[in-house]
Amino acid sequence: MMSDMVLTTRQIFWMMVSTQVIMTILLTTAPAIQLANQDAWMSLIVSTAVAVGIAYICGKLASIFPDKTLIEFNRILLGKWFGGVISVMYLLVWIVILTVILKQFSLFITGTIMPRTPVFLIQIPMFLVVIYPTVHGVGVIARICELTGPIILIGVIGPMFLAINQLDWDRLLPIYIDNGLLALMKGSLPAAAFLGDCIMLLMLIAFVVQKKQIVRHAVGGVMLSGVVTLISVIFSILMFGHNVSANYTYPMLMIVRSISIGGIIENLDAIVVTIWIMSVFTKLSLYLFVSSYGTSQLFGLKDWRKMTWVISAIVMLATFIPVNYEEISVIFPLKVAAPYIFPIFMVAGPLLLLLLALVKRKKLRMQPNA
Repeated sequence: MMSDMVLTTRQIFWMMVSTQVIMTILLTTAPAIQLANQDAWMSLIVSTAVAVGIAYICGKLASIFPDKTLIEFNRILLGKWFGGVISVMYLLVWIVILTVILKQFSLFITGTIMPRTPVFLIQIPMFLVVIYPTVHGVGVIARICELTGPIILIGVIGPMFLAINQLDWDRLLPIYIDNGLLALMKGSLPAAAFLGDCIMLLMLIAFVVQKKQIVRHAVGGVMLSGVVTLISVIFSILMFGHNVSANYTYPMLMIVRSISIGGIIENLDAIVVTIWIMSVFTKLSLYLFVSSYGTSQLFGLKDWRKMTWVISAIVMLATFIPVNYEEISVIFPLKVAAPYIFPIFMVAGPLLLLLLALVKRKKLRMQPNA
């Protein structure tokens, strides 16, 4: 296997962290607080537990088929035609999410720091930059994640530490009394849907040379992402209260803007924007890779890099569909991602494939003794 197509277990860990932390914090904190109020932190515990379960299932499933991707073991488990249909559905989901992320990013930039800039002037340069590491292989993307992952963590945790003197612990009260179990479950869905995109592991683990402890590293990356998101939700509630936090589009950004230490350390918005760009860059690169590589495998193409340009063209054309922030960041997660993509493709799909793989593996072991 070429060096630019080889991954390590440590890189899998940082790939999960780099792609999940900042986007989950920015785009799911407010929805979680809107649905679960001051108990949103409890919802994030549920989200993290569910996402860790998904990562574990994906890791175990991929480890049963060493050196094979989702596209390949779908055919083994489900047959050539039905397995191909399932693979097409997953690829379409990844392409749609890729488009949504690019659109969300461009709307974030124009809505925060460049309000008069046309959206396409953000989308096109960003995606051209994303294509470069993608066509050079998943190993290149992984090395970028190893570099950006720690920076993203410091960029998220650092500002929260600086705001620690503004916290009011009474804002977490009362616990659970005002919200029932149903509200907590609803509040967990936005973050669970974002953290659940660890299903990319079904494509990525095939490139890991040494599979030892791969499940632990995959689960660890998702767990750390969930814990950091949980901490950010708690800080948002402690600083602003659930009523105010729920009305902020990006509570994390408001935390950073509220920091003022001696009139010297303030106006740290650039930190959030910078780490957001890092996270989006790695996430777009990974989604573009799994979509392109998977599509090439599905159609039996030898050079998957050519498919990268085809997928890129489709995504760029799709981003020109006129949608606003509410449609892409609120309606899509609530009406599409949470009720359909999350339960079907992130929970039921990997779980059923794992159960089928365990049954078939057991049958194959029994055959020589029959």
